[in-house]
Amino acid sequence: MVETTPEGYKILTRADGSKEFMIDSDRLDECIEYIKRMDIRLIGINSFLGYKKREISFLSKLTDFVEGIIIPENLSDISILNSLHKLKTLGFADNKKTIIDLSNFPDLSTLACDYSPRLRGLETCEQLRSLTFSGYRSDDRTVEKLPRLSSLVTLDLFVSNILSLVGIDSFPLLKELTLFRASRLEDISALRKINSTLTMIEFDSCKRINNYDTLAELTKLKRLIIANSGEIPSLDFVRGLHELDFLSFVGTDIKDGDLSPCIGIKYVGFDDKRHYNMKFTDFEVGKSSNGKR
Repeated sequence: MVETTPEGYKILTRADGSKEFMIDSDRLDECIEYIKRMDIRLIGINSFLGYKKREISFLSKLTDFVEGIIIPENLSDISILNSLHKLKTLGFADNKKTIIDLSNFPDLSTLACDYSPRLRGLETCEQLRSLTFSGYRSDDRTVEKLPRLSSLVTLDLFVSNILSLVGIDSFPLLKELTLFRASRLEDISALRKINSTLTMIEFDSCKRINNYDTLAELTKLKRLIIANSGEIPSLDFVRGLHELDFLSFVGTDIKDGDLSPCIGIKYVGFDDKRHYNMKFTDFEVGKSSNGKR
């Protein structure tokens, strides 16, 4: 949600509740004065919300102040980001030429960017808790090449060439995992190695996963989404997931049609199909939650 202040500045409220001040390129000096006076540490640079320039040299006036910056579009030169040593949150698009060295940000806790050879120093991010990569690719088609990130809690991979999740145990505290358009992913058995920490998994447009039964061992799962993905032989694997209170498989077919393993889950979302033995309305809040699992 975007709000406008009495002074005419735009403030974006993010999904986590944080406030992002949107820089107006026509009022750069005023913006800098305002965020310092109001002690706003997270800023956004977005052409749809007021920033019309192709460069961000004004950030030289904020090197000892700003702690978070989000740049969702390609700019000609983003090298100045390397001087923002207080960054805790960083999101940017790869412009195909600028090297970003993450060792410049010792306090970085949230990173969202394109995966590219111009991104350096990920192994130094000892405080990183949330990592989002677009276009992650690996020669061995796993996540094993990613460095061990012992503080990581959330991992999102969008559009990846991985075949398996080998190496996922490099993140021993991982709680939330999202995989979107991992169209070649087949083997998720490595999730067993972090079965005591994972509480949320989302697979979206992952058509080739062939061992969903692995999920039966993730006994801490509370939220599971398998959307627009390959056929699931059976939902028997959810029977032992006693903490699961949200399950959605919209756009994904359950081959045997038996949805009874879902009885007792607080929310179950899916498309009604002729071969299913239950309908979406059977799982309205207050119905399925009364059953035993």
